[in-house]
Amino acid sequence: MENINDIKVSLATSSKTRYANGNIIVKLSLHDPAFAEGYENSYSCYIFAEDFYPMCNSLESCAQFDFEWPALTYVLSSSHIWMPGKYALYIRDKDDVLIRADLTIDKRNRTKVRNICECAMLGSEDVMTTCLATDETWCRKMADKPGVSILRQRAIESMRLCVLNNLRKEKGYGQLDECKNLLICTVNNDIDAMTLKCLHMLMRVRGTMKILDCSTLFDVTNNNPYEPLTEELRQEDGTSYCLTCPSALLGTGGKIIVKRITDKIRQAGGKGALWICGTRYEIDSVLDMFPSLKDYFPSANRLQLKPYTAFEMVQAFNDAIAGSGMWIHDEARRALVSAVVKGFEAGNLASWTQADIRHFVDEEVRPQFLKRVLSDIDVDDPGILIADDLCLEKLAASRSTFEESMRQLDKMVGLDDIKQSITTMANRTYFYTQRRRLGLKTSDKSVFHAIFTGNPGTGKTTVARMLGKIYRSLGLLSRGDVIAVDRTRLVGRYIGETEENMKTILEEARGNVLFIDEAYTLYDGSGDRKDYGARVIDSLLTVLTQPDPDMLIVFAGYEKEMDAMLQTNPGLFGRFPYKFRFGDYSADQLMEIACHLFAEDEYVLTAAAHSELLKSIQQTLQQRTKNFGNARWVEQLVRNGIIPALADRVSALGAPATTKLYQTVEAADVKAAYVKFNPKTIELHPRHQIGFSA
Repeated sequence: MENINDIKVSLATSSKTRYANGNIIVKLSLHDPAFAEGYENSYSCYIFAEDFYPMCNSLESCAQFDFEWPALTYVLSSSHIWMPGKYALYIRDKDDVLIRADLTIDKRNRTKVRNICECAMLGSEDVMTTCLATDETWCRKMADKPGVSILRQRAIESMRLCVLNNLRKEKGYGQLDECKNLLICTVNNDIDAMTLKCLHMLMRVRGTMKILDCSTLFDVTNNNPYEPLTEELRQEDGTSYCLTCPSALLGTGGKIIVKRITDKIRQAGGKGALWICGTRYEIDSVLDMFPSLKDYFPSANRLQLKPYTAFEMVQAFNDAIAGSGMWIHDEARRALVSAVVKGFEAGNLASWTQADIRHFVDEEVRPQFLKRVLSDIDVDDPGILIADDLCLEKLAASRSTFEESMRQLDKMVGLDDIKQSITTMANRTYFYTQRRRLGLKTSDKSVFHAIFTGNPGTGKTTVARMLGKIYRSLGLLSRGDVIAVDRTRLVGRYIGETEENMKTILEEARGNVLFIDEAYTLYDGSGDRKDYGARVIDSLLTVLTQPDPDMLIVFAGYEKEMDAMLQTNPGLFGRFPYKFRFGDYSADQLMEIACHLFAEDEYVLTAAAHSELLKSIQQTLQQRTKNFGNARWVEQLVRNGIIPALADRVSALGAPATTKLYQTVEAADVKAAYVKFNPKTIELHPRHQIGFSA
């Protein structure tokens, strides 16, 4: 290293705009030109981004010697995007001396090298540029995977210990053991079996890794429900087991499953390892239920994955485009990166995973690209991606997913107070999310479970769907769908069935909104533990008491009954910080809903039909009962009453088909429908409580 006089780095691009791609040039000025002999093997160069993310190296390139300076020039090939920021340049000489230099790239692609220092032997940087630099598992499966920097760091530390033990062995010293058991807390369900097996190999754990989906290890339909578990444990001693979907262990059979797996690990005498991979909530719940498991996992062996950084998000998009077989123009690439960065900073991409990115490329970009190039095929130029193919507005529009969800909420008729409350709640959540992203201290630990009260048809389920989309856009839910259930699906008929039902439903609701209609039927206030509804509440409390459970629970029902239930269970009331009251719709609001339904399918009301429909709605509200269906009744009147009446009238005419005839609703159609759908004729009744007591 003493022969290096100066280090210069430059991007191999003439562009002065940010977000360059391609090769980078490292030029080493030398003191002694005589050093040129055998220069091509004298140095190795490596560049890493933050969190051990490899950008490029010189292992497959040869240096060019310039006698005039004298200097060695390395051209390092890179398929990644060079974003403005900090990088680390490492240079190793033939004597295995390693130096590090801080490398910065500004917004105009100008580079600066400073703070050159020698690296410690067997440090993380030393291992990265020796043992791991040529490791195929590391290079192809783990090195540049987004969101797993903590796993890369663990692999590096394990490799350091392995190298140290080799040195100790040479000196006749004893070996230093490492606990290989891991708790891997995931984010957005974005870790696959290949990543887990690669980490297992990089940590040099003896034996093979078996991934076990805990939800498949117990099958009540078998004569021996543990037969699937028995089959999986027929592996030879020394096999490592990684348990996924660990929440399944909280249900029937979990105790036996945990005991048999830990017995298998113990019998192997340290040859294998036990890993549990799931959300923080799932892992904490399992450890609380089976405290003996905690002895297997030192605190340092709990690895919490993090959401993608902007840098990782950009590289993932770039890799997805490259993996699709499409070539992209440099200007289009820069436009894509700019849109991804803006979308990320706005929080629009907060919960995106590699699967989401691949889906975007396959379902949005590729069809747009093919539509353009196939419309005018050029034999000499089969086409490359341009900015117009990239659907950038879906990425860069500030908070577009969030705002689109809020717009859909705003379009709903009425509900002004609820809209304002949800907007305030969502804005606060977005505010805290941005503070965390900016690295500001944020102590907010709010939960967002809610109580919806109101009569049937007042929009409770629809608003729950909106909440799912809003929280999905903010990264609080990994999926954002609505799982709607009531007592009939939750409560079992015999001992143990309720717990099995809840296990299935909670697994289905993970990442979603669990909407429990007529929730008051689960608790009668008597405190009778023989009522299986109380066991549903007990199961739900495991979610309600957890921070960041990746689930939103909504209790819905009539206001009076819901208030009575909560007053008899103050502890339950405290778990629901938000209460929304859905009032009945007025005649004008129901008329507006009906007009929206007609407009959706291009029907036109005559003036007489409009008046007749408004009169029918007003008459209905004058005789409204407690169980009146509000918007649900209007939808039935329109879709199952007025439109069929129109079809009957048109068919009876036998006239030639015209647009006007087939889309015009007459007053007679409204009158005919109202005869059948007068609420005195059809009335929504509450469902009776179903379920058994012991």
